[in-house]
Amino acid sequence: MTRHLMPGFRPASLSILCCALLGLPAQAVPTPEYELEPVLGASSLVRPALLSGPGFQVDPHVEIRGYMARFTIDTSLGPIQADSVEILGERIAELPALEALDAVSRSQAFVDAADASVTKTAHGLGQILRHPVQTLTGIPLGVARYFGQRLKRLGNQAQALSDRGAREFGSSGNPHPRGDGPMTLAREIDRAEALGNGSEGNSGWYADVGDEAAREVKRQLRFGQVRRELAERLGIDPYTSNPYLRERLDKLAWAGAGGHFAASAALGTIGGAGGLALSWSKQLNDVVWKLDPVQLREHNARRLRRYSHDNLLMRQFLRRGVFTPTLQTQLIDALDHLQPKVGGDALLELAMTAQSELEARYIVNALQLVGERLGTRASGGTLLTVGAALAYDSVDGERVLPLPIDYLAWTGEVARFLDGEEFRGTQKTVLVSGTATPRSQEELTARGWNIVVDARGRHAEGLVSYDEPALDRL
Repeated sequence: MTRHLMPGFRPASLSILCCALLGLPAQAVPTPEYELEPVLGASSLVRPALLSGPGFQVDPHVEIRGYMARFTIDTSLGPIQADSVEILGERIAELPALEALDAVSRSQAFVDAADASVTKTAHGLGQILRHPVQTLTGIPLGVARYFGQRLKRLGNQAQALSDRGAREFGSSGNPHPRGDGPMTLAREIDRAEALGNGSEGNSGWYADVGDEAAREVKRQLRFGQVRRELAERLGIDPYTSNPYLRERLDKLAWAGAGGHFAASAALGTIGGAGGLALSWSKQLNDVVWKLDPVQLREHNARRLRRYSHDNLLMRQFLRRGVFTPTLQTQLIDALDHLQPKVGGDALLELAMTAQSELEARYIVNALQLVGERLGTRASGGTLLTVGAALAYDSVDGERVLPLPIDYLAWTGEVARFLDGEEFRGTQKTVLVSGTATPRSQEELTARGWNIVVDARGRHAEGLVSYDEPALDRL
């Protein structure tokens, strides 16, 4: 049976009470060297509007793992996991779009259009072209890896590393594991390759389709374009990792692209839900809707050359790994805002080590935190990796450590990380996007840090700050 503690009541409090009953001095109870990550009440992390509403309910118990909050959302379509406060907000904001797409996909017009031959073809190619990415074993939840290991310099080994990562992910070089969908062949098979160069030796999992079949499919179906149009009308990320949303976007885009169900009719039907998701999520760069994946990659490559001089690293970053086209674009947008003079290659090396969407988001959010903190002072500064994390040196000498996390507890790995020689200077600031325990703030202050908690103004957005209402301890 799960044991829950009363709000504000700690095992340490129980120990003190026992000492009082036994007549022992309270100081005999040693203070734990480090803190454990707790299970918190969801209401201590987000505002009530994100906890329940029409068609959804968030589990009130939230485990903190790897400094991120892991939520479970129960919806009428099934449970959805959200591995951070940020993702929770996006998933809740996507619900109106999800409901609208679900309603359209169950309409008689759509059912009549989706005849057996189209459905069979879509399903068959979809199984090949959207081969599930294999789950890597041993990856810790959250973003603890950024505190606990030293970044290995990639250098000329970047190609080998990314090839190995691609094999582990089961994609054999698929540049974007979470793509538009089954017919986004402009990404899975580069245009140049599709015209006769082959698909990297036909070694990918999509090789079974055959190059000629792939070209024919591209000519006949505008799947990716219709899908992006639908996503734009709804105001959602076309590369969202929401499984229910992706499935329904795929269904509707298949019908629209095949000419069996007018895309304009579909867009008109769901018009009432347009843009709702953007009320929560960051405004997306329009290019993720307007450009197909290959065009977007070329666009981002031109922008990235301002900050990186390593063509191999840029190629690997844009073609492989866990960064979706949207996250790649957001990373480069953040670089454009920062305008660093040095450190672009180091950033890409770090980005290539990301092993999950959550870790990729961490890097993007870290850059954004620095830009929000420094403003124009960021221009001309230096990006650097400290351990396996990211830091930034402004031109006026401030070292900024962005920690885009939900909950900072004073763990052993945090203590060892912050005691590193890179942080022995005096002009240093740590930015915590979420909340930090009183103990962690005390330890940071003792080490000379200027601390900014709730660095993204989450309280102003309606999220609540930390008040130690732990439900249980791991």
